[in-house]
Amino acid sequence: MIDELTGIADDMAALLPLFVDGGNTSGLILPTTHSATFKALAIEAKSIIDQELGHGNEYSLNLLHAVNTGSGGFIGGPSYASVEEATQIVRAAVRAFERKWRIPAHSALSAKSYVDPTRVLALQAIGNGPWDFARLIELCREINIAAANRCHLSTAMLLRTIINHVPPVFGFATFAELANQYGGAKSQKSFKASMQRLETSLRNIADMHLHSPIRSREDVPTAVQVDFAADLDVLLGEIVRLSRGGEIKGHGRR
Repeated sequence: MIDELTGIADDMAALLPLFVDGGNTSGLILPTTHSATFKALAIEAKSIIDQELGHGNEYSLNLLHAVNTGSGGFIGGPSYASVEEATQIVRAAVRAFERKWRIPAHSALSAKSYVDPTRVLALQAIGNGPWDFARLIELCREINIAAANRCHLSTAMLLRTIINHVPPVFGFATFAELANQYGGAKSQKSFKASMQRLETSLRNIADMHLHSPIRSREDVPTAVQVDFAADLDVLLGEIVRLSRGGEIKGHGRR
């Protein structure tokens, strides 16, 4: 969106040298073809801004005002001042987008990553094998962004997606099978305990937020409610361990 809006602002600015002298009574005018281009750019910019900031936001309202002042707005063609003003308003909207999406510096420095970066690097280093970890790596990247920005609903949903995504790596169809059967009845008890927390507590919390219809009173999750980082790390660590040891062999169960 930022690139699109920046391009629109640049295209608007490029129209300014195209104004011509319309005579003593008209002043500077923009030829009809270029006026149509300006109209299309303004409509496109407003649509993008509304999509991100909502209808009735100050940037869209001021953009409409700028377009419809001067020499008749869309009807009679824009004035030089209105094109210049519209350009600056679109650039201001770009800056608003950047502020909205920027993670505060103090949060980025102080907040601990939900998924430790070393786990992501280890997954990236696995290379060729029976499984493509590209989607898992992207899910880890997105969960770090969600957690850093206190998007707790998104964190829960991404966690649920991860546990639904990885069972085939261990030779199982579902995470419930993995949590209950991986490693046999007596071995890997600590691993099983972590997996069962993901299968029961995490899944219940995520499903509650995913499937609950709107109510007259709502309660949103906190960081504490969706903190399964340690159990997730155990899961990712086991994936890395098996991959490094060559124990993952396609679809065979382990």
